[in-house]
Parts: sequence; C-alpha cells; structure tokens
Amino acid sequence: MATTSRSTPVRWPPTHTRATAPGRTAMSTTAVTVSTHTEVRTARVGLWPQDGRCRLELANGLVAPRVIRHDATTAEVSLVATTATLLGGDVLRLAVEVGPGLRLDLRDVAGTVAYHGRGLGCVVDVSLRVHEGATLTWAAEPLVVADGAEVTRQLRVDVAEGGRLLLRDQVALGRSGQDGGRLDCHTTMTYAGRPALVEHLEVRSGLAPGALGDARVVDSVTSLGWRPETPAGHTAYRLHEPGALSRQLLTQSHASTLPDLWDDWTSQLPPI
Repeated sequence: MATTSRSTPVRWPPTHTRATAPGRTAMSTTAVTVSTHTEVRTARVGLWPQDGRCRLELANGLVAPRVIRHDATTAEVSLVATTATLLGGDVLRLAVEVGPGLRLDLRDVAGTVAYHGRGLGCVVDVSLRVHEGATLTWAAEPLVVADGAEVTRQLRVDVAEGGRLLLRDQVALGRSGQDGGRLDCHTTMTYAGRPALVEHLEVRSGLAPGALGDARVVDSVTSLGWRPETPAGHTAYRLHEPGALSRQLLTQSHASTLPDLWDDWTSQLPPI
C-alpha cells in the first residue's frame, strides 16, 4: 500500500454546495494549471501468460490494484484509492495491459470526486492496451467534477486484431446541489492500429446551455473489437471498426439504463 506524508486535512479541503440552476452547461476554453511539484506515480495492471497460467504485474499510484481472483487465463482486479483524491495538482495515471489470450475484468470500488482545486487543475491519464485474442472489461465508476474543480482526462485505448474491449464510462458535473466545475475529456481508441473512436468533450458549468443542455451526467458503454447485439429498448451506434457505442445524457445518474445494457453485452462475450 502506498503511503503519503500529507495529512488528511490538507488532502481533503471542504467543498461548498449551492442550489443548482437549470441549464448551466456550456463549452469552455479555460486553461488548466497543474503543479509542477506533483509527484506522479503510475498505477499499473498487467496480465501476462506464463508457463500455462497467468501472471499479474501490479504497481500502486493514486489508486492501487487489488486482486479479487485469478486462474490460468482470467483475473479480476479492483482499483482502490490510496489517498483522498482528486485534489488540485493531482495527476492520476493508470496503465492497463492484457496479454495474448487472457481476460482481465477491472472494477472500481467507488467513484472518484474531483474537488475544488484552489486554482490548480488535476489530470486523469488512462492507457488501456489489449493484445490479440485478449479481453478487457472495465465497469468504471463515475468521475464527479465538483464545484471549482478543473479536470483534464485523457483516455487512450489500443486493441489489437482479435482483441476485445468492453468499457463503461460515466462523468458527472457537480455533486448533489452543485453546478460542477470544468471537464476536458480527450478519448482516442484504435483497433489493429486504425482509428475507431476519437472524441473531445469540453464542458463547464455557469453559462448558458451548450454541449449538454440541462444534462449533467454523460454515461457511455463502448465495445471495441466486436459488435454485440443490442437488446430491445436500447440504442447503440456502430463504430467504423468492429465495435459499438451506447450513450445517455442524464440529469441524474441513477436514471441510467446502461447497467442493463452492460450486463447484456457482458453475457455476449465469448469465453477465453
């Protein structure tokens, strides 16, 4: 378990709630400042074949991987926060790689809240790599951008020919009773080296309706390397490469129906 010399009061400053005004989301071009003195450690999860079984390579950062189970070809790993995060100046870096012919199921213990940065932004930098014949599923919990937070999130995904990815991704502006801060998301997904999904979403609260209208939650489920059947009552868009994307814009995260879609698509994954 990683340790920190900073005390909890410093790591977890108070946040202030206020009444939410409807329709307060718009495009933003505000720059994010991140402290140059921040110690950046990359949390790593690697799953590799070795002598007829799988070998896990784990490293702690602002999150720590914890093994739930593993056998000859599959593993389930949970991500646990090692300290109060995300605060101004934090850089949360995560690298996940699944070796050929193996399956990794990644879980989050809880959602992540980005708190007021007091003039400093924070960064979430995630890299996912899936080798040939491998499968990665990640039911990620929400990233919540509290009032005053400035978050830059980068998600890079590389799936090799014959690999499969299933990813749930949810971001929310504001905690209960808040408008939320600023969120700048960059997503790049490739399949067999070819672009499959390239997306840039930049929003902030406090202005007239823009990118999200009255919605404050963006919930998505993405498959890459395979194109599952979509059950009745759900809508999914076909990617140019093998894959599909289903997305909902919501005022409350609990109203999402994507957990049902996640369960359905998960059941369609072939066994390793």
